[in-house]
Amino acid sequence: MSEFAQLTREPSLAERVNSALMKSIASGALAIGDRLPSERALCEQFGVSRTVIREAVRGLQAKGVVQVRHGRGVEIVAFPASHITEAVRLFAQGATDQNSLNAEKISEVRRALELRMVEIACKRATDDDIAQLRAAHEAMSAASDLAEIAAQDVAFHQVLAASTHNIMFVVLLDSVGEILMEIRQRSLQVPGRKEQAITEHGQVLEAVTRRDVAAAHSAMEDHLSTSESFYTVGRDA
Repeated sequence: MSEFAQLTREPSLAERVNSALMKSIASGALAIGDRLPSERALCEQFGVSRTVIREAVRGLQAKGVVQVRHGRGVEIVAFPASHITEAVRLFAQGATDQNSLNAEKISEVRRALELRMVEIACKRATDDDIAQLRAAHEAMSAASDLAEIAAQDVAFHQVLAASTHNIMFVVLLDSVGEILMEIRQRSLQVPGRKEQAITEHGQVLEAVTRRDVAAAHSAMEDHLSTSESFYTVGRDA
């Protein structure tokens, strides 16, 4: 007997309109504070009924992207990067639980992300960014509680990502945050690791402060290489 492939459900008209509007917002064609065209105009542009447009707008409203303001129409209030971060985070966590995302693969992604990130931060970081980076490093140095040390470690890397002034670095780094937090908490239990990590972060900080791209890359390379040795600490190899 012949086997048939499962049929996939085609997106509804409302889903397709919703997706088109999201793409326009993400691309900047529609910005925060802008109002969507009128319901009638959207019907004409997409060639669909008012019912379809209303369903699509309700979908955007549920995502927190738009607000319906009486007398002012539908206003764009945000493009929630948190939705992207959460989706990737859930995927990464699920892949890790199923053993399809191991320490080696996490390391590959982190290297590709953070080595380039620190180079760009050297060129784009403002004085305020560097001040925040230094504050995170000082807070990590002063912390004594394991959870607080790990949190300030995360904060340092988050500020570094923000210093690129490229939202994608922030989103992607946050996406693997929970996995890296677990690794940090395990590694910081090893005697001497806290002091070593503080020194490594300090070397990254000083290189970024000097706008020394080569030194920043080298300092981050050393930090990531050392961190990799702790990826399986406390776990079966």
